[in-house]
Amino acid sequence: METEKKIIGRCPLCGGNVVKTCKGYRCEHNLGDHPSCALNINGIIGNRKMKDAEITELLEKRHILLDGFATKEGRMFPTVLELADDGSINMQPVIGKCPHCGGDILVGSRAFNCSNYASQTAPCSFAIWRNIGGHQLTLDEAKTLCENGITGNELEMYRDDGSIYRKRLGVSPDKLQIIKV
Repeated sequence: METEKKIIGRCPLCGGNVVKTCKGYRCEHNLGDHPSCALNINGIIGNRKMKDAEITELLEKRHILLDGFATKEGRMFPTVLELADDGSINMQPVIGKCPHCGGDILVGSRAFNCSNYASQTAPCSFAIWRNIGGHQLTLDEAKTLCENGITGNELEMYRDDGSIYRKRLGVSPDKLQIIKV
């Protein structure tokens, strides 16, 4: 008797269905005696249990910003999971280059920060808060700010009284902070 398989999404490597297994997520062409696809994603990555919806987004976008990973010592950290062309999963803490000094912009729990923050010779305080005006910045919005200096679209934000307004975010002229434009 054939058992039902839960389909999570499409395999970006071969186009097959990705199904949930007891240990994680696999392409249907990576099951059985003669697998023809390499896609096999563990259900636990960085001491964090993955959710079906997160894997679906990872399969579609090839990268996803997530919180709640932990080192062996129990220290929590956020990172970007990237699905490589060979089907492997990489943790990528760098999302782009700092518009101010050219250092790496790293994923932090509350902000995307320049890696030169603690530099003895040329400290850089550039940061992009992950929540601005009640808007939770997406990974793509933060990358766009680093690359283009301004978001592509207006973002929905909230005033203290709860009313909604729309603004684009941009890098200030001195390239030290994010401003609403």
